[in-house]
Amino acid sequence: MLKIIFLAVLCSFSAALFENSYLIKHANKLEDFRAILESEFVSLVYFYSDKCENCQRAASLIEKVAEDQEGIINAYGANCDEINKDPKSNDQLPYCSQDVIQHLPQITFFEPPTQPINPYTKEKMIATEHRFQGEATPQSLGQYGYKFIPNHVIRINTLEELKKFETSDPKLNKVILFTKRKETSPLLKAMNLHYLERVKFGEVVATPETQSLLDEFDIKELPQIVGLENNGDNTYNRDLFDGDLLFKPIKKFVRGLAAKDRIPYEQVNEQSTKQEERKNRRQKQDDQEKNNEKQNVITPTKLDQNILNKQLLRNDKPAFVHVYKETPHKAWEETIKKYKSLFDYYEFQVNTQEDEELVKELQIKSYPSIRFYQVGNTAKKRASKISFTKEYSLDEINKDIQELVDDKTININEQSLQMQLSQYIGDNNIVVLYFYQTPQVGLTYRVLSQLQEYHGKYKFLSFKNASQKVIDQFQIPNQPAITIIFRDVKDKKELEEELKPDQVKQALFTGKHGYDEIKSFLDSFDESKKTSSKKVQEIHNQEQLEEYCEKKQTLCYIALLNGEHKQVKHDDILTKWEHQLEVLDKIKNIHGAKQASFVFIDASCHDELLLKFDISDDTLPNFVAYSSSKKIYSKLIGRFDYDALSKFIEKQYKGQSNNININSIQIIEKNCEEIFQKRKEASQQSGLSDFDEEILKEILEEERLKRKELEKELKKGKKKNKKSKDDL
Repeated sequence: MLKIIFLAVLCSFSAALFENSYLIKHANKLEDFRAILESEFVSLVYFYSDKCENCQRAASLIEKVAEDQEGIINAYGANCDEINKDPKSNDQLPYCSQDVIQHLPQITFFEPPTQPINPYTKEKMIATEHRFQGEATPQSLGQYGYKFIPNHVIRINTLEELKKFETSDPKLNKVILFTKRKETSPLLKAMNLHYLERVKFGEVVATPETQSLLDEFDIKELPQIVGLENNGDNTYNRDLFDGDLLFKPIKKFVRGLAAKDRIPYEQVNEQSTKQEERKNRRQKQDDQEKNNEKQNVITPTKLDQNILNKQLLRNDKPAFVHVYKETPHKAWEETIKKYKSLFDYYEFQVNTQEDEELVKELQIKSYPSIRFYQVGNTAKKRASKISFTKEYSLDEINKDIQELVDDKTININEQSLQMQLSQYIGDNNIVVLYFYQTPQVGLTYRVLSQLQEYHGKYKFLSFKNASQKVIDQFQIPNQPAITIIFRDVKDKKELEEELKPDQVKQALFTGKHGYDEIKSFLDSFDESKKTSSKKVQEIHNQEQLEEYCEKKQTLCYIALLNGEHKQVKHDDILTKWEHQLEVLDKIKNIHGAKQASFVFIDASCHDELLLKFDISDDTLPNFVAYSSSKKIYSKLIGRFDYDALSKFIEKQYKGQSNNININSIQIIEKNCEEIFQKRKEASQQSGLSDFDEEILKEILEEERLKRKELEKELKKGKKKNKKSKDDL
């Protein structure tokens, strides 16, 4: 009884989290996050759950940050329990997945986009996520968020630049901050955003070189803010701000100078401004890289038998395994630093006799050793014998790795280029083209081209020693270079029509040739990357079926699985059930951008659906495409594997499926475990073994087929008799 009361009190307290704070807004719906993603301001979002005690304790920290950063950083509270109640938000917001909920509370900053429209995809840009890691204090959170505030403030270094600043945008009044700080104040940057294109902001950093500017305004103490009110003839009244240097007093001062409506800034002081912008951008990139290096410290995964079987051997990304007893391999840390996120990393310290058994499976013969696992299937990885013993240096390891990673890109030349591009773009593939002059295709590009997530959607091409004509055609500044050729349409229905020349677009990658940078670039062209990476939903009852397959009024892909396969081995690692779910997850990740839902049902338990879809239980697993609005369905004919399902879905998308009429479908909620147990007991009572049951099933199926054939013959005979009578 006490426990129930405590939970009720806790829930009551949780519901009131941030309720009395006017500074912290709630972000529990899709619409709330749309405002965050499209905002010009930096947003701090605190993800929490009613069931998380630590979330309650840390709430006061967020309230303190919101108070300190009022007007500079927007603060939000996101209740994952509320988000997951709303199916629409749950499907489209990946921030409260099961993986995230296990590690609440979490603090994420959203950095406003640098430009409104993506020049490659022509879509509206949205904010970039930055998850905070480290010790959270009001100071550390504030400093972390400051880095992401857009800077539109103009740095003024000379009297000539001051003159240009004053005469530009004559309809706008100006504000200048005189300061000792070399970096632009977060408060000033945020103030500029509040009055963007209503007031023009500048800053002067006090140095010997800018002393003439301080003298011009008779500045004796720093920092100091001066307002310039335009008289209408490019002369200004200078108004010295004499209040407290806090957000609200400054905002009140600036508000008195602000235009009623926005007036786009003119391109004045362009050269010095661009130089300063480039300098600031370089500095920001340097700071970001240093920060990333601190945050992206790679911690190798601790290896055990389970991780070996279900993770390492099944990944489609190359991996290093470090095996040692007391002394680590001399090149291990250097190897991680060199390759970073290009590979996966695992560590195994041998301490016990049981550990020695795993070492035998890894085929390690001496300590310390670094084992390299290539991309490929389980059998190939188990047979691999690529080990680097303690004598190997980083240079020697790198030399071998360059040779070991296969090149599975499509090598093209000038003669085949046009034909390949026409074919792939016509099939709505995203074509990635790599230009190079070295003996081999770059290692990073080779690894990316083999990732399963790009299979079927992307085509990775490589072009060695392209002629100057081709280089000019694709506007390649230097090599190696990566460019993407893609089909750009306004309406997805156009993808079903014939390719038009004006739909073919190119986007050149101009960033650093690192794994994360290139991968981020590739992902920006794939709609499915913008969908949630949640697992395929299992359906147990009619309410869930209506929610996922009928209310959304979209095509619903239903995998009909056999729950009895949960105990049947698929291979040395997975059961048949686990393998089938793995296939479904990959299919959803590739085809999730299409307007469709993906679900699965244990049809060996809910066998009422087998009759509806005219599917025999011995053909499970199976796959159907069901449209509740059109009252039609089509079913898979063939193997239940990745390639067959992909082809089936593509046929649906192109309107090439064989559809069958169907009334609405019903699923009865059942206790499947209880049903399976009763079946097992009945089988045991009958004295039949599993093998006997299989034979019995085959006999019954043969009898059923014979009856069908006999019925057909009888029907034919009746038709003949009827025809004979009609002839008479």
